[in-house]
Amino acid sequence: MVKPQLNKHKSRIRRSKSRRQLGSRTYRNYSEEMLKLACQSVESGQISSRDAERQFGIPRRTIVNKIKNKHSKSVGHPTVLSADEEAQIVRVLRATSDFGSPLTKVDLKLLVHEYLKKNSRDQKFKNRIPGDAWVQGFLGRHADELSLRTTQNISKARAEKGPQEIAEYFENLSKTIKDIPAENIVNFDETNLSDDPGSSKCIFRRGVKYPERVVNSTKGNISLMFTATASGQSLPLYVVYKSTNLYTEWVSGGPPDTRYNCTKSGWFDSAMFENYFETIILPWAQTALGTKVVICDNLSSHLNIKVVELCQQNDIKFVFIPPRSTHLTQPLDVAFFGPLKKAWRKILYQYKLRNPIQTCLNKKHFPKLLSKLTEAIQMKEHENIKSGFKATGVFPLNPQEVLKKIPEIQEEILTYGIDQALVDYLKETRAPQPMKVKRNKRIDCEPGRSVTVFDLNIDTIKTRITKKSPIVALNQRKN
Repeated sequence: MVKPQLNKHKSRIRRSKSRRQLGSRTYRNYSEEMLKLACQSVESGQISSRDAERQFGIPRRTIVNKIKNKHSKSVGHPTVLSADEEAQIVRVLRATSDFGSPLTKVDLKLLVHEYLKKNSRDQKFKNRIPGDAWVQGFLGRHADELSLRTTQNISKARAEKGPQEIAEYFENLSKTIKDIPAENIVNFDETNLSDDPGSSKCIFRRGVKYPERVVNSTKGNISLMFTATASGQSLPLYVVYKSTNLYTEWVSGGPPDTRYNCTKSGWFDSAMFENYFETIILPWAQTALGTKVVICDNLSSHLNIKVVELCQQNDIKFVFIPPRSTHLTQPLDVAFFGPLKKAWRKILYQYKLRNPIQTCLNKKHFPKLLSKLTEAIQMKEHENIKSGFKATGVFPLNPQEVLKKIPEIQEEILTYGIDQALVDYLKETRAPQPMKVKRNKRIDCEPGRSVTVFDLNIDTIKTRITKKSPIVALNQRKN
């Protein structure tokens, strides 16, 4: 027990000595250009090295070593992998992330460990996988190309979106929005504000096994329809409660011109969208001159006969984005809802702290919280909306903004120079072949009785026998 405590004490002393003390020598408080100028002045004979030290504030020995080309390598221990090997790993990490199969820090450690093991160099890390310090140093050396980010999960249907479908969408979009100004292009999208403030990192006593925070939360949410133009203008909000009736306190204290409604499901239906179109889109369209373009997702609740007639009367054209591509082509979804939800979680958490008795988000308080939310995002609202239209290639029109996010196999091979086997693996994970199953049949079974595969019909039993199941094979050996 004495030796571990002694080692721990020595490590503490070592750490304390490594910290800079008051009045100690300052390191590298000069630029590379200043050092180069000092070396040129000394080499040309204009001044001596001592005079250069006084004039430029650079240590004399540093200037002399630079002239003699000493200590030219970077400071610190040499890297375990060469520069070419690290560049190859960077290309692999970029490729896996672009294909929707990014590697974690643990995956990176195992990748490097297997690489060194196959090349009989695993003694570099004492026959173990690299540690967190190596990963941190590796990411720091390549911070201009790599970053550690929290992932956003998307479905396989979204991941399998091909460039042909996106190109056809932009071909139609270019014809529709030709010569139309930004203030005449509008995008609307439905989202929800949940009653869960989410998790966050907090400080706990070391050794706590289950870090917990006492905050009431539910799975409830309130639907909102956000509308914005390509010029960055935000139109009034449209709120939908999950209820059969509206009450006065549910609509008081909210942002100006916000409209409120309710449905049994809490989501938009055809009648609700018709009211939204008449109260939000039409007033905007009637004040705008010329043709108007509305970009939205292709939901069945977004169109009916009345809406089509209103579009024809007011010179409004609809553009539907490809299905399951909102993460690429929906302007509000790409650059606006992220900061919005982040600001909402902060406001909701403060609300939970001040109202601990409330087990759920009270609809009487929601309009006031919504006002705080609009005030919180108001500073960057205009910028985020315009960034969303730009990132989705809508305005200014630029299909490459979306197409570059869709990996093409042949292009990736040329760009990354990675192994073909890795490309095949990435292609398989992004668009795998699903398992094929036979048609399902109902089993006639008495209530409370369980069955096995051998209790089914004769055809199933024959199929199992031909495959020589373990039980059948055992019976054959006994006979």
